[in-house]
Amino acid sequence: MSTEEVEDDDADPTLRLADALTELAQVLLTDRDLKHDLQRVVSLACRVVPKCSGASVSMLASGQPTTVATTDTVTLELDLIQYDNSDGPCIAALGGQIVRIGFVDTDERFPHFAAGAADTRVKSVLSTPAIDHGMIVGSLNLYSQEPHAFDDSDTASTQVFAAEVANAIVKSATMRRVQGSLEDLQRDRDETTLVSRAQGVLMAIQDCSAVQARNLIANASRENGESLLRTAERILASARTSEPTLPVAET
Repeated sequence: MSTEEVEDDDADPTLRLADALTELAQVLLTDRDLKHDLQRVVSLACRVVPKCSGASVSMLASGQPTTVATTDTVTLELDLIQYDNSDGPCIAALGGQIVRIGFVDTDERFPHFAAGAADTRVKSVLSTPAIDHGMIVGSLNLYSQEPHAFDDSDTASTQVFAAEVANAIVKSATMRRVQGSLEDLQRDRDETTLVSRAQGVLMAIQDCSAVQARNLIANASRENGESLLRTAERILASARTSEPTLPVAET
């Protein structure tokens, strides 16, 4: 760890938060790029809260929770675990609760989440609703690989960033544009998740590297004239019944 990083960790929490908000103001949240705005917020939130190892923003799209910004793939995986079980700290935050978990392994409120998160090495969670004029528009979720990582000061800081999340969302020109952004983000998330799963299947079955598996999927997609998402879906479908092969497009 560099000297600069150590100094940042030891800095007064209020000063860290003020510096981050100043940086956020300088880039000026706009209604033209919701994803960029939210990525900026989660990145800064994770920098300001000392023990944060990953952060995300969850929203409801057509009534279903979805991750619209994240710092890393482990964080996305943790969100997906909660969506699959319709339960977890970020789901509770979307319902209006502030949820702070000191030790995921022994937390009794969300047993399905605790079981699913066991292999991620994440021990602490802090999920906060993003609220605008009494309306919940999303949630800001922080994760840490250290137990009991988040204290009252971190909760207060996260509430400030959650307000910035709400501000970024509400600044979208119309609900139609917001919905369109969410649908785009959902498609991106779905494609990334399914392609990664298909890549893992090919690596396991065909004993190839991650790069080779990704290239196989990309080549099959081009040859079949279909999207990466469609090719990944075919690979995963074949894996459920037999040894997966690179699919040929249906005629």
